[in-house]
Amino acid sequence: MKGKLQGATDATDYFCFFCPKCPDREIMRILEYGEHAKENINKYNAHCKSKAKYGFTLVFKLHCEKCGHTDFVKVSNTGWQGGKHSEALSRYGHNKPTQL
Repeated sequence: MKGKLQGATDATDYFCFFCPKCPDREIMRILEYGEHAKENINKYNAHCKSKAKYGFTLVFKLHCEKCGHTDFVKVSNTGWQGGKHSEALSRYGHNKPTQL
């Protein structure tokens, strides 16, 4: 996994995922979703000012109608809870410098 999916909100408050294979930011279709995990207590509540009602992870199956690419993405409040995107990537080993 390399974290290739990107997205943005549209003119309203709906979030769209862009196909990582198409050069023109083709919007992917959400085919399915499910609850991947749920916790009665969010472990980050003890470390954050804001408090979550519970912990959860949702999974979405995405599909690009233009090129046929299918992907999955998870949205969670039980993982990384703040900071910079680059820090989150390096935490999982995705931004390590290439050694020649």
